[in-house]
Amino acid sequence: MTAKKTKKKESAVGRFAKVVDAAFADGQAARRTATDPEFRKSVTKDRRVALSRFKTVQHALADRAKVEKAKKKA
Repeated sequence: MTAKKTKKKESAVGRFAKVVDAAFADGQAARRTATDPEFRKSVTKDRRVALSRFKTVQHALADRAKVEKAKKKA
């Protein structure tokens, strides 16, 4: 028999560190792409698609989806 793999629950500090790390990385990426004309065109064309490459936006969209799903269940 094989032992079941237990999924370790991440601590609050670890989750917070991931959020801060993603925010710093996204901030740096935003500063690099802010003057890129192609990025500006894609933002004006479809804002959600253009911005969804940033981790913090992905996290926000996932949180929004969780809230919507919870509302449907209630």
